Amino acid sequence: MGIVQTWDTHVDNWGRLKNTLLPRLDQGLAALMDDLAALGKLEETLVIVMGEFGRTPRISTLPGQAVPGRDHWAHVDSGLFAGAGVRGGQVIGQSDEIAAYPVSRSWSPADVCTTLFSALGVSPDAELIDPLGRPNRLLNGDLIEPLYTGA
Repeated sequence: MGIVQTWDTHVDNWGRLKNTLLPRLDQGLAALMDDLAALGKLEETLVIVMGEFGRTPRISTLPGQAVPGRDHWAHVDSGLFAGAGVRGGQVIGQSDEIAAYPVSRSWSPADVCTTLFSALGVSPDAELIDPLGRPNRLLNGDLIEPLYTGA
């Protein structure tokens, strides 16, 4: 979907999303999902679309810029999950009235990784051994169970 700064919408957040970024994402994601379904691979493929953080609930204009955007915000973000047994058509989690902070159970990057590795069939007890011979648990988050249960 572009070089690393493509989705960094500090300037012209809404114009770039509406006119460039989201139409391309929608088209590519729809084609991927259709192809996976047609090939009978959707139930064994976990599709995740997300970034590493969300966007500020407040609009801001960078110095020297005329069109506002939104800065980085680590407290609330979103992700799209599909396939591999994920129940579609649901929203998991809730933020406050200005989308600044979670008001329900939140999920960490470790939880996302645990969910991804679980879908790949990696054992919950999997360990990596570091160069000094010390074991490190590969999965140290919680499975995001509502993706599969809808509860």
